[in-house]
Amino acid sequence: MTTPVPPLGQRAELALGKLELRALQRGMMAAAGLRAGSQRVADLELATYERRREGMPVVMIHGFGGDKETWLLMAPFVRRRPLLVIDLPGHGASTIVGRDRATPQAMGEAIVGVLDARGIRTAHLCGNSMGGGIALWIARNHPRRVASLCLVASVAPELAESELTRALARGENLLIPGPGDGDDADRFVRLVTEKPPRVPRAVQRYVAARRAAARHVLEELFRGWVEATPASGLPPDLEAITQPTLIVHGAKDRIIHPDTARKVHARLPHSRLEILDGIGHVPQLEAPAAVARFVDAHLASV
Repeated sequence: MTTPVPPLGQRAELALGKLELRALQRGMMAAAGLRAGSQRVADLELATYERRREGMPVVMIHGFGGDKETWLLMAPFVRRRPLLVIDLPGHGASTIVGRDRATPQAMGEAIVGVLDARGIRTAHLCGNSMGGGIALWIARNHPRRVASLCLVASVAPELAESELTRALARGENLLIPGPGDGDDADRFVRLVTEKPPRVPRAVQRYVAARRAAARHVLEELFRGWVEATPASGLPPDLEAITQPTLIVHGAKDRIIHPDTARKVHARLPHSRLEILDGIGHVPQLEAPAAVARFVDAHLASV
């Protein structure tokens, strides 16, 4: 089956979006003092951004279908900390993997492998959405490697009902947009953000189109994540995670309802919860300065 060719106008807009995105990324990397690189972990090549400074690093883990670039708007505001931002297996510029390597355990072990390779004994973990779940897995299974957690619109072992859970129940995955026109891209942006970042519309459409083009890979990754066995899935005993934890969640999150964050807060013994009014599922893109202030205060308290 051949892939439909977008109309000329749409192709031109996507090409413009790609160029504009690259320019934005270069500018944000310079502003944050980040350098692009990669790390070999067994047979995986994981793309990274890194800012080397004295002190314990903050490791940033993106969400499902995203990439390390989702932290670029926030990174310049976290000025005083060494940063390590990683493309998860199957995402961004990292090695593609199948569903058997998409479980919380497999993803968590890949992150720990990066820490081992870089000689990082202990780090602060900051995860968005699925990345928050990976951070929880690492904190539970490798507690000595984790000084603290920042969970940004994070998944959890138990999810409150949301627009996403209702769609999944009827067989529709809102996290994987179809290969439609620009209207489909606009709908996806409105779904995941309540306050879209101030970037050109062509950039937003290009990012959504790139995600749609990777739908077959994402479908495999999603199945691997949700079909994980109890032994390789998210830790059910959150009460055993004792690291200081900051939980940040958008009040308008349609993907993971803020009630999920409230449940996690109630179960994590040393956690603090911040609900951001008027913000959706990617607070680090929608309110990067505010999230960075919370993260800085959290790290200072640790």
